[in-house]
Amino acid sequence: MPKGAVCIKLTNEERNLLIENTKPHMQYRFVQRAKVILLAEKGLSNEDISLKVGLSFVSVSKWRNRYAKYGIVGLKDKVGRGRPKRLTHNQILKVVEVACKPPKGATHWSVRRLADRLKFVKKSRLQEILKGFDLKPHQSKMWCFSNDPDYEEKKTDIVGLYLNPPKNAFVVGIDEKTGIQALSRKRMPMKKGHPEIYDHQYKRNGTMDLFAAIRIHDGKVIGSVEKKHTAIEFLKFIKVVYNKWGRSKKRKLHIIIDNFSTHEVEEVQAWLKKHKNVIFHFTPTHASWLNQIELWFSILKRQLLQRGNFKDAKDLEIKILKFIEKYNETAKPFAWCYGEPLKI
Repeated sequence: MPKGAVCIKLTNEERNLLIENTKPHMQYRFVQRAKVILLAEKGLSNEDISLKVGLSFVSVSKWRNRYAKYGIVGLKDKVGRGRPKRLTHNQILKVVEVACKPPKGATHWSVRRLADRLKFVKKSRLQEILKGFDLKPHQSKMWCFSNDPDYEEKKTDIVGLYLNPPKNAFVVGIDEKTGIQALSRKRMPMKKGHPEIYDHQYKRNGTMDLFAAIRIHDGKVIGSVEKKHTAIEFLKFIKVVYNKWGRSKKRKLHIIIDNFSTHEVEEVQAWLKKHKNVIFHFTPTHASWLNQIELWFSILKRQLLQRGNFKDAKDLEIKILKFIEKYNETAKPFAWCYGEPLKI
């Protein structure tokens, strides 16, 4: 045994535990430290262990002594390892205070500009502080509150139709998507290693309005394309929905719609009086998201409109109606749930 080197004696349990710490999944620095102790037990000098393990003579001596004094716990890094934090509590609070206020002449901070403003903190450390407080100056979200005095009553009515619809009734969500543009632009299809790409320039080939209705219990959709979205077109579409799903006098047709002015004109109200089995349920103002047809409009946008290519309004109409036909082949009801809006 070399003079000055601590003698290491291991029990079978200690040896097996050290061997476990040399497995490939362990961090390499712990593998090295465990090997130091296993080789020391065999009587190797610190110089020989240094060559075999790849640590300096001083490091081998350090971990050998630490193990002799503390056991395997001594092979762990001490708490506070690394450079100590230099920012004071007040400086961190200053970072938060400045980050939460918009800069002069701009709408929000970037990390680089915020670091330049504060001076006492580097960009990398600033990113850690912002992440720790979950502050994201680069992000923003839109909010919209309903000021409808009957919000709770209307919301409860509609959610009730979804969760517990009346017997012998169809629940239908209806809305219109206005101003859909028939856009065309040059495109190159996706290929291996490259996504689909398209020209930033596009040509407008007309617009159209889409009236759509979704039957809540099975997800089937009816659509009608019009050039306008007045009360005349709305009533025309309501009649289409009625002829398709509401003709039976034994069955009531519950229709969820928004508060658009065309839905309350005299012609529409006169038609409702003649059809007692049709009941309108109005969504609260600024809460059209309660209507499930909005979910389907989102699907239509993502799967057809957003990346579609339409040479004219007629082409757009044909493709929308074909999309509806294809969608209905595999339509399913939405697994819809209600979440309370954010309170500010």
